[in-house]
Amino acid sequence: MHMIDLPLDSAALMRFAWRQGHAGSRSQIDEDRGYAAHAWLAAALGEYMPRPFRLMETRNGLRLLGYGATDVATLVQHARDFALPDTLAVCDWSAAADKEMPTGWTAGRRLGFEVRVCPVIRGERERDLYLVEVDQAKAESREPASRAEVYVRWLECQLEREGAAHPVAATVNLIGFRRVRTMRRSRAGQSPRRQVVERPDALITGELLVGDPDRFGRLLTRGIGRHRAFGFGMLLLRPPMTGAA
Repeated sequence: MHMIDLPLDSAALMRFAWRQGHAGSRSQIDEDRGYAAHAWLAAALGEYMPRPFRLMETRNGLRLLGYGATDVATLVQHARDFALPDTLAVCDWSAAADKEMPTGWTAGRRLGFEVRVCPVIRGERERDLYLVEVDQAKAESREPASRAEVYVRWLECQLEREGAAHPVAATVNLIGFRRVRTMRRSRAGQSPRRQVVERPDALITGELLVGDPDRFGRLLTRGIGRHRAFGFGMLLLRPPMTGAA
């Protein structure tokens, strides 16, 4: 698996989205540009598109980080061979970079992490997990848990699935939250159409211990939670805090 780093021109990305019909109207605002980035990746890289990915704003524009099975040289060649001119112009391919991710994770190794997630539950319709907690607390005549508690508990369960990782107690924190309007394709009815929905957008940091090495590797490859194809769920790793056991 490779970590891919693609510098994007934000204005060129939005021009691409408008020309391809992915930007919607004034009433259909894709605030986090996740739909536009997904559409651009599909057009530029096809089957090689990294997933999960995360779109980050920098002083020089946008930076798209993602995990993929292919090195950046292959991605650049594919884009130059097959992408349309307006698609190719979105990325500064000369500055694209990658690195090969480790394959031999050690059980018990302590790692820091940061992840942007969309903490929702799917039923007849998607719902923010915190709003579900508020409704349940009201029905049970109790005070609801805080938004941070709900999201952190959910993330810890995601990390622990299949024994992939074990969150380190008291290190996992919600450091950023917003509600964001995102554009997605709805398949309700006979033909797909775009719709705008408001979803929770949470940034969580913490530390974990690697559980089963193979399953931890699959967790990185798969990502966490829903809407991983649109910029959520990429687990970014960092060194643990100095002095951590």
